[in-house]
Amino acid sequence: MSAPYEIRVIGDPVLKQQAADVTDIDGRLVQLVDDMVETMYAAPGLGLAAPQVGVQKRLFVWDLGDGKGPQSIVNPEIVESEGEWAYEEGCLSVPGLSWEIVRPNRVHVTGRDLDGNEVSIEADELA
Repeated sequence: MSAPYEIRVIGDPVLKQQAADVTDIDGRLVQLVDDMVETMYAAPGLGLAAPQVGVQKRLFVWDLGDGKGPQSIVNPEIVESEGEWAYEEGCLSVPGLSWEIVRPNRVHVTGRDLDGNEVSIEADELA
């Protein structure tokens, strides 16, 4: 079975454009999330942003394999971060390569779920 979307790779101009806020959380957005999750699993990857499938919306899906299953956040915003953590990782839009990335050790992200409810996520490292 093929993935619903082709993942855009480095050099694609869509990856350099700023994503727009999601203004309507409706059935089309829910379908987009489902298709993005299917595309992410087919890649395979841990996370996927809408621009990586050519959709210029602020939307992110992920599954860390921690038993929580696929998750998504609409209009994510990092409101707080602290510390630094270096980790070797890859990117589905840069296939075949990995490199050490320094990211915040802890982040607090806000956004909305697919029901339109505000969500607040505290995460550290890859958890």
